[in-house]
Amino acid sequence: MLTKVLVTIKTYPSLSKTYTELVCTAGFREDGSMIRIYPVPYRKLESYNKYEKYQWIEIDL
Repeated sequence: MLTKVLVTIKTYPSLSKTYTELVCTAGFREDGSMIRIYPVPYRKLESYNKYEKYQWIEIDL
């Protein structure tokens, strides 16, 4: 099920033994509830899947 999220927090990529590199992302759903999306392999995403702060994204959670 796709969920719309307004990205409001996106951390700088950090190294991880388990995930190689990851980004913690958080934002708000359309109903106003907060959500944390973690881990995100941001640099490994295709360019059309990369997102910015304050951008609405649709993600399968």
